[in-house]
Amino acid sequence: MTRRRTRTALIAASAATALLLTACGGSDNGDASDDIPGVDETTEEPGGPEDEPEESAEEEPGGGVDHPEIDFGDDYENTYEDDYTGDPVVDAVLRANQGFNDAVDEAIIHHDYERPALSFYISGPARTATFRVLDAMVESGESSGGTSHYFNRDVKLVEEGVATISFCRDFSQVYDTDFETGEITKEADPDAKPTLYVARMELSTEGVWQTVEYDLSREDQECQ
Repeated sequence: MTRRRTRTALIAASAATALLLTACGGSDNGDASDDIPGVDETTEEPGGPEDEPEESAEEEPGGGVDHPEIDFGDDYENTYEDDYTGDPVVDAVLRANQGFNDAVDEAIIHHDYERPALSFYISGPARTATFRVLDAMVESGESSGGTSHYFNRDVKLVEEGVATISFCRDFSQVYDTDFETGEITKEADPDAKPTLYVARMELSTEGVWQTVEYDLSREDQECQ
């Protein structure tokens, strides 16, 4: 399968997963969707590319908005499955989900709360949870290196301007580093199991899909 590659910082394989569970009130029972409104609502599956109008800047929500550039340096990378659908709304949600992941990683790798992408792609409880993770990473003096892979991204359109997305993150190639020196403090664990994330996204008044809530569970069967 074709992969689209984006250079990015990574959430630390072990420390950040535990921190994110604490920040979001997640658990390891695989029931990540309980606290996120709209996740279990039945919605009509979007049609295939042949049933949808061609994507254009005019049709895509947020298409006329200047998206912030994200600077990750040279030692980090996120990869994403090439899973765009041809539906302009669903694909806008997928792009914003990538922006969410990259924004969090950029802030962590630079230990910087002021990165524009954080407020661009994240709001509400999700922003608070992200800042808690960042607080813990800054306090610990940790950062990350390696490659993190996102797959099985699935979007459900709940209602106009509201969507949910689930996706898996494979961090088995991620290692921990010391923020100041860049030295590896913990090697990547090739046996680490992927993590399932579930998020609620809402369209802002500026036309940007923002992550407003998210939760995760480790070693979920959906990501095996």
